[in-house]
Amino acid sequence: MRWIRFLILTYLVVLVQTTAGRLLVFRTSAVGMVGPDLLALLAVFVALHVRNWADVMLAAWSLGLAVDLTTAGGPGGATVVGPMALAYALTAGLLFRVREAFFREQALTQMLLAWAFCLLAHGLWVTAQWLLAPGEMTASAYARTLGQAGALAVYTALLMPLAHFALSKGQRLLLTGPASRGRRGRR
Repeated sequence: MRWIRFLILTYLVVLVQTTAGRLLVFRTSAVGMVGPDLLALLAVFVALHVRNWADVMLAAWSLGLAVDLTTAGGPGGATVVGPMALAYALTAGLLFRVREAFFREQALTQMLLAWAFCLLAHGLWVTAQWLLAPGEMTASAYARTLGQAGALAVYTALLMPLAHFALSKGQRLLLTGPASRGRRGRR
């Protein structure tokens, strides 16, 4: 995997998520604000196409860390770094293990895997918040936040085929090392 290019792409996706991505957010009466998780799109693509399990885990961890850093508590607010990094790494590792059972190039498969990835990663994070801070979140707030994670998962899944198409165009530049030249021709 080409790490410098991957980190630059991660930075660009974070930039889009925190600026232009705000235009994709909408309000629902049932769960509140819902927007896509653009970093999850990249994580699913990496889990589907990178050959090495360790590279998938490290890439997903760094994407989750970017999510943790961009969802900071604001000025004076507490920032918890690590929960989404762990959730992304665990979920991408699971996706890496089961990816051979799916047709990766099918849009429906990509949508299903992106939905499952977001539901698991964000569901783990919300559930961990509810279990580890019992006085902070009520059962109704937990259900509402879990519903918001479900809506985020659906929204992200709908964008996955488009993201997969765009990322697959630069796959050789991003994921693989320098191409081996094989034998040299005659001079």
